[in-house]
Amino acid sequence: MSTGEVSSDHEDDERLAIKSEISSLSFEDLQKLKEKIGAKVYKEVVFGKNYSSPKVKTFKRENKNRPREMSSKKPVPFMRDVLPAIKRKEIRDPRFDPLCGSFDKKEFTENYNFLSEIRSNDVKAIKAELKETTDPEKQQKLKRLLQRLKEQQRTTTKEKIETDKKSSYRHSVEETYSQGKQPHFKNKSERRVESLVEQYEQLKKEGTGRIQRHLKRRQQKIKKRSQKAPTAL
Repeated sequence: MSTGEVSSDHEDDERLAIKSEISSLSFEDLQKLKEKIGAKVYKEVVFGKNYSSPKVKTFKRENKNRPREMSSKKPVPFMRDVLPAIKRKEIRDPRFDPLCGSFDKKEFTENYNFLSEIRSNDVKAIKAELKETTDPEKQQKLKRLLQRLKEQQRTTTKEKIETDKKSSYRHSVEETYSQGKQPHFKNKSERRVESLVEQYEQLKKEGTGRIQRHLKRRQQKIKKRSQKAPTAL
C-alpha cells in the first residue's frame, strides 16, 4: 500500500469521526461552528476537499425557433405576460388640463373673431343659392341652414354686447371710485329692464315682423307657465 493511499484513508477516518461528532450537535450549534470556522472550511471538513457546490443547469435551445426548456422545479406564475408591456398613449383634454393654461373667454373671442366674418359670407352664399334653386327639398334644407347661421350670428352679437356692457360698467365703477364717490350698483330688476329695452331696440332695427314673432313667443311662454302653475284651492 502506498503512502498516498494511507494518508487518504487516514483523512477519511478523521472526517468520519468529525461527522459523527457533528451529527450529535444541534442545528444552532452547527450554525455557530459554521460561522466560527467559515463555510469553506466547514464544507471541506464535512464533505472533503474535492467537494464542489452543484452547478445550476442552464437550459439552452438547439434552434432559436424552438421553445426554451424550463426547469420543472420553478413554479409557473399564475398570471403570465403573454404580450410585451404596451405603453398606453396618454390622452389630454386641453379644456381641463392645467398644462394648457386657463381659459380666457375674452381672449378666445378675439382670437376666433374671424369666424363671424366666415359665417356672414356663408349667409350671403346660401341666400344666393336659395334664389337660384328650384328644388323644394333643397330649398327647405337651405332655409333651415340659413336660419341656424342667423341664430348663431344673433347669439354672437348678443354675447359681444353683454361683454362690452359689463366692461363699460366696470370701468365706470372704477372711475367713480377714483373720484372718491360712491358708485350706484344696479340690482337685478334694473339690469333686466335695461336688457329688455335694448332687446326691443334691436328688434326694431331688424323690422316689425321680428318684434311680432318675439312677442308671440313670449306670450306662449307666459301661457305655458300659467298652465303649469298649481291652482289655489
